[in-house]
Amino acid sequence: MREVALERANNRCEWADCINYDQKLEMAHLVDIGMGGSKTRKYDIENVAMLCKLHHDLYDGRSLSLAKKEYRALLKGYLDLKR
Repeated sequence: MREVALERANNRCEWADCINYDQKLEMAHLVDIGMGGSKTRKYDIENVAMLCKLHHDLYDGRSLSLAKKEYRALLKGYLDLKR
């Protein structure tokens, strides 16, 4: 599944406007078992995103440094897509 997700992500972090090109990517589960996901959903390609360490830590709540700046950029990217 990791190889399929990496190919979909073009070997880049899937966080909007990420510039961490040289970092190893990590596979993040969007809905993990602890968040109400099922064991079969854990292995669903639509339930994962490839993220750099900074964005994976932000997404999972392991880091708050730079969080406001990164979430602002993510929201701006989302809103720009809607226009």
